[in-house]
Amino acid sequence: MRALHDRGLRVPDDIDVVGFDDIEASRYSIPTITTVAPDKEGIARAAVDLLLDRIERPDMGTGSAEHVAGHQLIVRESSGG
Repeated sequence: MRALHDRGLRVPDDIDVVGFDDIEASRYSIPTITTVAPDKEGIARAAVDLLLDRIERPDMGTGSAEHVAGHQLIVRESSGG
């Protein structure tokens, strides 16, 4: 947002800004930042489950696994919310 400000662009008047991870600072910046909040607990749970599966069945090999994480869009001032 600093780079946008330095170039004379106004958030959200000229450009919208959306962040990721819902860091605490996004709630207190001016303007507050719209963000995608991932389901961190769900991601951690899936990682532990995959690790436990690997420990319990080491013969499964090193194949890949896919997990789609839940998320929530939190609309704030930086996107006109």
